[in-house]
Amino acid sequence: MLLSDSKIRELISSGVLTETRSENLGPVSYDLTTRAFHTRERQSLEKVTLSPGDSTYVSTVEIIKLPKNIAARVLLRNSRIRQGLSLDAPLYFPGHHTRVFFRVTNMSSDQITLSTSDGIAQLVFETVEGNVEHPYEGSFSDELDYRGLGGYKDIYANEIEMIDKKTDEVRDIEKHMYANVLALMAIFAAIFTLVNVNVVAAGKCLSQVLVLNLTTVGSFGALVALITAVVKPKERWARITPWIVAVAAFAVAILVAIFL
Repeated sequence: MLLSDSKIRELISSGVLTETRSENLGPVSYDLTTRAFHTRERQSLEKVTLSPGDSTYVSTVEIIKLPKNIAARVLLRNSRIRQGLSLDAPLYFPGHHTRVFFRVTNMSSDQITLSTSDGIAQLVFETVEGNVEHPYEGSFSDELDYRGLGGYKDIYANEIEMIDKKTDEVRDIEKHMYANVLALMAIFAAIFTLVNVNVVAAGKCLSQVLVLNLTTVGSFGALVALITAVVKPKERWARITPWIVAVAAFAVAILVAIFL
């Protein structure tokens, strides 16, 4: 059940809602006063311009200290809904002591400029039926200054690290796929080239045929080596083997040309 203005006034008198202004009290809500806008870099701004799709965190002047039988919700003001903003905010549980924070996102196709003099959201209070055995004591208790991710980052640190590892694995797989495709193309090109070389060299002396074949193998070995230099495979043998093949083929070709 939503609390009326008279009940909200009682909450203000008892310290449940502090740093208030009497003119902000509505029939069943309290209009929150914007304190600052917060960026991802934890900068606090008095004015912010949101492009379509942009978001910003908002802190308010008001602070709540909810008793065990009261919960609170943050709602977007009607004028801001019509402007094209959307709002995300937690349900503030009984026992929560914090400055009020929420996030707004520009859902319109135009830029929206907000300043601390603008009213954006309102706070409503609801009574909780029954006894709350475990009042809120989470990561964001006593948050009077914006913490960003706060304890949330620590809670999900392992999951974030795992995602990063999986991302690296996917990138490695992608590199290997490119390397394998390029290597296969080089091998097929080498095979066709060798066939053509041998057809053209038919009837020539053995030494000339060997030199042509060896230089062809060396050239494609060097090509594969350059491909591996670009994709940088983790395996050491994959980086070294093409160079060994290329150098060995050219060396043998030179020896054949000299001594045969």
